[in-house]
Amino acid sequence: MGLFKTNICPKCGKEYSAIRSGCPQCGARKQTPSTRTAATTDSARVGTASSQRAAKNARWQLIFGLCLVLAVIVAVIVLIVTTVNGNYDTAPSSAPSAEAIPTPTPTPTPKQTPQPTPTVESVAITFLGEKKAEFSMGVGKTIQLDASIYPVEIEGPVEWSSSDESKIAVSEDGLVTAVGSGSATIICRCYGASAECSVLVW
Repeated sequence: MGLFKTNICPKCGKEYSAIRSGCPQCGARKQTPSTRTAATTDSARVGTASSQRAAKNARWQLIFGLCLVLAVIVAVIVLIVTTVNGNYDTAPSSAPSAEAIPTPTPTPTPKQTPQPTPTVESVAITFLGEKKAEFSMGVGKTIQLDASIYPVEIEGPVEWSSSDESKIAVSEDGLVTAVGSGSATIICRCYGASAECSVLVW
């Protein structure tokens, strides 16, 4: 142990005599040691195992700090990119769910109210406005008959028929044609009411 005490330079870590007012190596001024902390430590002495461990720890701390800063930068970049592009983790599906699609309500088919059958009181067979109950005509001749319906406001289907089509033929419009000699009956019907007319063919 030397005669004079030595100080360790806090800047370069070299030992120098306590008599000096500063470090002869780097020129750093001597600091008054604090009464609360030790003046010198092994980790502050260059070349000791403690100083090597301290330097190694400082390198790892630096590497860890750089990695942490890099991770923060990457996270910020990813956050900005996803916000700008709108790619969120819970992005809604383009197709609507089955619950969102309203079920169409079937349109009820309107029920058709049955029309009441008109009540026809009477039907008459007429020719040129005159009621006919019988007449005669020659073979090959034609006569246009009409149907007079009462009440007159009723307009309904009129059915024409012949009792013997070999003697008299009648169309659906009431056109009577004499086919062969003899006699037959023309029948006119409308809503249950009917009228007859006898025809003699000569």
